[in-house]
Amino acid sequence: MGALPYTVYAILLVVSESVQASSVVLEAENAVHFEGKQVVSRLNASGQATLKMYKGQTVSFEFCLTTDTKLEVQNLWYSNDGKSDLITVTVDDTKLGEVLTQMQFKSGEAWNIFKPSGPLGSSVYLSEGKHKLKLRVKKGDKYGVEIDKIELFLQNGQLKNSSECMLLCFDDISYNYSIADTGVGRNISRGRLVQKSRPTLCAEEDNVNIPIFYDSARKFIISANHPQYMAVANNRMPDWENCKMAQSLWSLQDIDLSQAQRVTLTSGVDTISVTPLDTDMQSNLTSYELIIEFSLDGPSLGMMDSETGSIIKVSFGGIIHPVDVSMQYFGRWSQWSESTSKTIYSNKTWDTWKVPDFTWREGQGNSIRLIITALKIERIEIEEIVMNKRGLAMDQSMMVYDDGMTIIEVVHMDLWWRINETMTLKTLNDDRVFQRVDYFRIYRKIPWSENNFCQVFVMYQDGNVRLLPITPHGLDWIPFGSSILIGHSDPMAVRPAAPLRHAEIDPKELTIKLTYLDGSFLFLKLNVTLNETMVILSDVVYARSLASYPFLTFRSMWVANGNTDVDHVSVDGLETHPILSGWSTLRGTAFAFFRKCISKHNTLSPDIRVNIID
Repeated sequence: MGALPYTVYAILLVVSESVQASSVVLEAENAVHFEGKQVVSRLNASGQATLKMYKGQTVSFEFCLTTDTKLEVQNLWYSNDGKSDLITVTVDDTKLGEVLTQMQFKSGEAWNIFKPSGPLGSSVYLSEGKHKLKLRVKKGDKYGVEIDKIELFLQNGQLKNSSECMLLCFDDISYNYSIADTGVGRNISRGRLVQKSRPTLCAEEDNVNIPIFYDSARKFIISANHPQYMAVANNRMPDWENCKMAQSLWSLQDIDLSQAQRVTLTSGVDTISVTPLDTDMQSNLTSYELIIEFSLDGPSLGMMDSETGSIIKVSFGGIIHPVDVSMQYFGRWSQWSESTSKTIYSNKTWDTWKVPDFTWREGQGNSIRLIITALKIERIEIEEIVMNKRGLAMDQSMMVYDDGMTIIEVVHMDLWWRINETMTLKTLNDDRVFQRVDYFRIYRKIPWSENNFCQVFVMYQDGNVRLLPITPHGLDWIPFGSSILIGHSDPMAVRPAAPLRHAEIDPKELTIKLTYLDGSFLFLKLNVTLNETMVILSDVVYARSLASYPFLTFRSMWVANGNTDVDHVSVDGLETHPILSGWSTLRGTAFAFFRKCISKHNTLSPDIRVNIID
């Protein structure tokens, strides 16, 4: 077998022995997926699993050093049942030594007996930064060898995740405020940030959730500025890695219907029961009942899975003669729908059923029932059954104002998440009123472009506001990132909202009066300059308690430094804190939400500042 160029990124467990030295364990089985990877469950392994390797295979471990250090391999733990294997160990193509595994023949029992190699005898001096350790099975029998873990010894410093080596961070980024800016001495520490964020691995999820409370503020400023770090890249496309699939709600494979018993399987939130029904002896037809029960996320979590119509797709295998399939569904109305039947004539083709909007219920209590009828001699197998959300129509926009410098549009969405809620918008220059508005947006002319405009302000019916400064010279557009929810919202909600009833906008002055469903209202003034887009909020009338309900909520995303829309918050220009850790409550009157590390996600999305004035 030839060498296979695999790269494995292992989870690093660091145990510090002293300030200068540390031992590090690399667990090979915790590596991310790579082609041909074989992980074997072993009860006596350190992580109860091993990485299987064969002659000619190479495995690479990338790691990052916090400082210059000497590195030694103390032990390579392995198991073997067969002839000896020879494993070479290198770091950055410098050979550290070889491990000759012990020959043993115990009919498979030896795979669960793990042996240390002992120190390899040589060391290598490495600089701070990214490095690569490689294992190559130089010689071995057909049974291979199993690697449990590698123990390293560092004379200085520790390891960190290899991705951190690629981070470019700036410790000198800060936002400073004068007393006049913050109102310090007039309104000391009335503002309060409360940490309600949660971790996520999905870069398209707003997991940063920070309500902002204050005692009696009536005037405050929200502004969006270009990030302070210097970046040339304009990364702006969505990143759905580690996210729940956008369209597929669930998918099940390889369901064998030709069983002479009832079988119940569980996969996540899905329960599948297959029941063979009676056989018609005259026609030799037999039927099977397949019931799938499932749960769906809904508006209480800020999701629309339970409200959106679905498409159920079924693909069969093993079909020789035609198969009849009827489908029913059970959801929020607590009764089975009428059945819809199809005849399937061939293997591996998709047959689909459509389910209307608002059929399902949020949470548990949703079911699909298929009755499948075929010749008794057939071995019927469902290769895959999938339930997808229906595709959403494009947003419908209407221009309501254009004076050559400013453009205003109202937009209606297909299935807005605030079910049965829309706002109206009135343009004060001509007294027109627009119905069924889910959000409205404002564009400003780009000074260095003859015909191009850029979005600077978007406000949704749920109270969420997105801001952008003017697009920099040489770029076509930059992405939104963090947002601010303006209005009273539930601080405990997964997706907070401050629903609007009505907006009145003066297009020339760019002033807006907002009226909320709870009876609150405020005046908003939009001020756009080349470097900053500012929203001045004033004359706020609150309908609910300021002690219980925040009137502003900062919303954003943080997966890890370098993959985030925000990574730090500063208070009154005096304190700087990581956005997700190390604090529960912060008090002040001026808050800046920004990034110190250049992000691969929405690289040029703006920093956001909130300043309580009065």
